[in-house]
Amino acid sequence: MFNVSAVGRLVADPEQREIREDLNLTKFRIFINKKKGQEEIVSAIDCNLWGEKGNAAMKYLKKGDQVTIAGAAHLNQYEKKNGETGASIEVNVQEYSLPPKPKSESWASSPVVPPTDEIPF
Repeated sequence: MFNVSAVGRLVADPEQREIREDLNLTKFRIFINKKKGQEEIVSAIDCNLWGEKGNAAMKYLKKGDQVTIAGAAHLNQYEKKNGETGASIEVNVQEYSLPPKPKSESWASSPVVPPTDEIPF
């Protein structure tokens, strides 16, 4: 088995489609940037979430979000328009992380605690 874990950024918002009445497939692609000397290498991974796992992705993941994925991968080979052979990595994601919740913009938006003269200890 070819297991992969990776951290990357979403290229676009996830897309979900119904495979059958009781099964959804959610797909998204992440780009992974790596520096090798002065050169920057960008790799793409196509991610598949089967069933209920995709509902949270649809609700919380957006283009540009950083996500960590882990799952079983396979290599797809294909012929490019120019005749060369290409390959892509596709992962059936078993686990993934959601992006961190946005922090409050300011203290003014925090709940106000009324002042008290009593010391609670």
